[in-house]
Amino acid sequence: MSDRGIFVVSFLTVVLVVAGAFALPQLFFFELFKSLIYLLIAVMVFFGDNKYSYMLGIVAPPVWFILDIVLGGFFADLQVLLDFLMGKGTPVLDTPLHGLAVLTEILLVILCLRAWRKEVTAPFFSKPFAVALAVSVVYVGIMAGWYVYGIAAGGRLP
Repeated sequence: MSDRGIFVVSFLTVVLVVAGAFALPQLFFFELFKSLIYLLIAVMVFFGDNKYSYMLGIVAPPVWFILDIVLGGFFADLQVLLDFLMGKGTPVLDTPLHGLAVLTEILLVILCLRAWRKEVTAPFFSKPFAVALAVSVVYVGIMAGWYVYGIAAGGRLP
């Protein structure tokens, strides 16, 4: 195992997103698919693939954050978490677990950056960066299409 902290944080992110999926059964499969990238990072770290796992942990969350900000969910998730911590009610289709997942994703990026600088000798903008960026853009593109055509348009979720 490469870095236990990255494994723990990525697995914790998977647990939080999947728990959010169970809290919102209407969005179950969407949330389950959302957790796959973090499960991939945890598995790659477990098997010792330093370059690609760390780079995916650096690139995937910010790309997801950009989409989430564009769709209006990023700050809403943090606001739901803040309201929950302050004892206010939460909306029907929201859970504070998403806000906690956002915080663990930010921690994952920080830990992956630290591990990249400490353990990997390759330059930052190299083949692992290109592969991680391509995987992240495809993943976020699929999630965006699913959200826009399935959830926001009122369509049925598979």
